[in-house]
Amino acid sequence: MSTPAPAITNEKERRELVKDFANAVSTQADVANRTWLALMSVAIVAMIPHANGVTLPFSLGEVPPSWFHGVVFSFLAVLAIAFASAHSQQVRAQTLAHKVIDSLGPILGPDCAIHPRDYFDMQRKPSLIHIASLAQSLRGEHQFFTTAAGIPIWRKKITVVLYGLWKVIGFLIYFVFPVLALWQAHREFSASGLLHAYNLFFTSAAVLALGQVFLLDFLQAISIVKHLLHPTH
Repeated sequence: MSTPAPAITNEKERRELVKDFANAVSTQADVANRTWLALMSVAIVAMIPHANGVTLPFSLGEVPPSWFHGVVFSFLAVLAIAFASAHSQQVRAQTLAHKVIDSLGPILGPDCAIHPRDYFDMQRKPSLIHIASLAQSLRGEHQFFTTAAGIPIWRKKITVVLYGLWKVIGFLIYFVFPVLALWQAHREFSASGLLHAYNLFFTSAAVLALGQVFLLDFLQAISIVKHLLHPTH
């Protein structure tokens, strides 16, 4: 039977632990951000109408629309699945980091009177959909965990409502636009036989992957709302 690991009491070790988690989450955020930007680049191309033949760069000639849409659809489906995988790993890393950091107590130590969550947020690189800091900054002197007590109820509610509004806008850009582009590419890639089966399979797989990470991010947003409502818990 394993014994529980001893609690970290040294202030320097606690700070280093928070930094390690911040670096790990930053690494995952970098991958998710780059993959999303690549996905959006192909999504924009997929949304542009191409009724006639498409002229390739570098004087490579012109290709029929069917070939163009097939290639764009393939890139879009693969990037959608890759992005979903990267973003889910970023959310998993952040969730694990928060669980460990919350176990460190309300402050890092007597010489560093800062909440571990605030220190973590200072050290990490956020994902492109991370907008909680916008709502927190509107709380003025109450925006940090150590000074959150005493915030007026009206100010707390306003920041929570604004966070919800910004998050909905973020969801539309971050998840809905790639799904619309994927559906557009799916419709334009009109093929028969095995290519039609290929189209249906990868459309379903990509939409399912994006839907899964949307749900994952939605549940995380709910937990952030709880922290905004009860920042000292």
